[in-house]
Amino acid sequence: MNLAWVVAVAIALGADAFSLSLAIGLAGIRKRMVVHLSMVVAVFHVLMPLGGMMLGQALGSVLGQFASLTGALVLIGLGGRMLYKVYRPTIEYFPFGKARDALFHTDLTTNASPRGFGIYLLAASVSLDALSVGFSLGTIKADILITVMIIGVVAGLMTGMGLVLGRVMGTWLGDKAELLGGLALFLIGAKLLF
Repeated sequence: MNLAWVVAVAIALGADAFSLSLAIGLAGIRKRMVVHLSMVVAVFHVLMPLGGMMLGQALGSVLGQFASLTGALVLIGLGGRMLYKVYRPTIEYFPFGKARDALFHTDLTTNASPRGFGIYLLAASVSLDALSVGFSLGTIKADILITVMIIGVVAGLMTGMGLVLGRVMGTWLGDKAELLGGLALFLIGAKLLF
């Protein structure tokens, strides 16, 4: 897999982190937490695909060509799921105010920043797709070190940009990022399949 495809996958994976960080930036976050949260998301976006890639390479050596087919289908499925999330009607089960209280453990009238376990829960939630994508990349024998570092750096940068732009742009840009990310994963999976 060449560098351009790795960067495209990294941007697609960073779309979830970017969307969520826009919402957090809109709600308010302390400046020093922008760097901290961006770094935690970046680390999770290194660890998750690393684990997936190691599993994918192990499976790839056992299953051969079928592992590459499986990896391509996983990318297509993840891309399709991201596209579906953008266009499906939203059903709210947990009000935003309660979600924010649970994440920030603070009063809504103050400028809040994620704290404690909430930071790691947030980082894990936006990097779960990276585990599956890592598995897919492992089945096609992508270079592990370069790939996971690019994914981590891009996710960290996209998180930081989302937090900073949250106050200015709102969540409108987040939907567009998820749409482009889903489309990119879908097309990369389709290219690998054919």
